[in-house]
Amino acid sequence: MHLIRENLFIGNIGDAAQVLQNGSSEITHILSVLSSASISFFSEWRSGITIPTEEIKKVFVGGSGDAAAAPEGHSGDGSKSCLSPQKLLYLLEYAGKDLKLVRMAVPIRDMESENLLDYLDACIDFIDRSRKEGSVLVHCFAGVSRSAAIIMAYLMRAEQLSQEDALESLKQSCEFVCPNDGFLEQLRKLDYPCLSAAQVPSRYQHRVVSLSAIALNRITRRLPASVSNKNYIGLEFPLHKKSMRCSYMDQQLCKRKKKKNNELFKALKF
Repeated sequence: MHLIRENLFIGNIGDAAQVLQNGSSEITHILSVLSSASISFFSEWRSGITIPTEEIKKVFVGGSGDAAAAPEGHSGDGSKSCLSPQKLLYLLEYAGKDLKLVRMAVPIRDMESENLLDYLDACIDFIDRSRKEGSVLVHCFAGVSRSAAIIMAYLMRAEQLSQEDALESLKQSCEFVCPNDGFLEQLRKLDYPCLSAAQVPSRYQHRVVSLSAIALNRITRRLPASVSNKNYIGLEFPLHKKSMRCSYMDQQLCKRKKKKNNELFKALKF
């Protein structure tokens, strides 16, 4: 089990089983990302393990629970979901010794073709709440792919990191993490370093903020000296160190194209 951020840990099924069986002075919440949401997965993994649980709720896509109000085939924010109606989104339950732990179980297989994005909002919200109330262990079977992908998504949202930066940051705390290529490609879709606020899909506009003067000074260090920070104050960009440079390059490209077009137009005059 490795500490990633304050009150945020990553681990494998063995780490989770130990916490669930014996309790923990550190962990209060567990996010299980396994191929099955059922607690019986632990006893199937290792005979003799018995973990008491008490269900809080199950949430299905287009069914009961938090997703009930969403039309079939859509997620709660109105965007199209890849998940089939009535598919389990997550299970929430009290678990472990004296039922003191809160466990969210999300059924995700470690396959490149597996849809990850539709589960992220629920997972990220759970991690966020858990860190405020105590501490959370995010685990999959090996603690390498699925749990790493979920934590990467959390870091991307919470700290406005790119996919690459989130992975690099995660590896500083747990060097052997390695999300499968399918998960990495899906997480890359959350990365909008060069888009304006209007171009970012509505479900991810929480990542778009007004840049403060301090952030601007930090971001524009690598810009040419001729570029003034004042030109950007009050504008909205994704909070990413590359966004200002991309915006600057786009402006220069547009200027060059406009100049070239004007020259061609003058040459065509009779």
